[in-house]
Amino acid sequence: MRSAVALAAVVLALGANAQDLSEANNVTSLLGTWSSGSGSVSTGGSFCTPADMTFTYPNNTGISYSFTDDGFFEEAQYRYTANGTNPSCILGMVLWQHGTYVLNTDGSMTLNPFSSDGRIQVQDPCAATTNVVTYYDQVTTFSDWGIVIDGATANYALKLNRFDGAKLAPMYLIARPPNMLPTHTLTGTNSTGQTSSRKRSVRAELPHVKKRSSASVSASTGILSVAGSALAVAVLGLSIF
Repeated sequence: MRSAVALAAVVLALGANAQDLSEANNVTSLLGTWSSGSGSVSTGGSFCTPADMTFTYPNNTGISYSFTDDGFFEEAQYRYTANGTNPSCILGMVLWQHGTYVLNTDGSMTLNPFSSDGRIQVQDPCAATTNVVTYYDQVTTFSDWGIVIDGATANYALKLNRFDGAKLAPMYLIARPPNMLPTHTLTGTNSTGQTSSRKRSVRAELPHVKKRSSASVSASTGILSVAGSALAVAVLGLSIF
């Protein structure tokens, strides 16, 4: 009861500063797992198995980030978008990556993923190849960020603005300590110098996406950089939840 009263008092005290996304106004640390919407999407082992290149799909779309206090992050996203000219061509995507993050002196945040571990799966029932699973390596910069207390739920809310000023949907604290896979390289060459094997599979499929042909897996030996690839056009066109 006391904690609820304390949270309500903080909400009133923040007042007009609630939208000021600067570190000085944060009401708590980044530590924890944050998720948008219903909280269905969460980082951790229940979402992605990088070594097998497989995903387990949550019930609803959304995004999730986890952070440690010593500089590690994890990201999970499940999104899809409709095609206005062809309703049957629903484009779906899941992605996962993890690595380190830096809080820059100008108030921005930069996520630097472990390049060998990121995974992305895209399904487009109207494309020649309907299902592609491949590697994902995308450095991300948020121009500013902040943690406030949501007036409706009295829960901590993480707000992130992308480098171009676009706002991500608020994410709410769902776990502390965070739900995360180990914060080191999981595939490729690990910290001991040993090479981890990679299994390629497309057992999981995006729900509500009708397939025209059997799924295939990209066997490219290079790491996929979303910017500059044909896949980027599809991925960056998806709506942000």
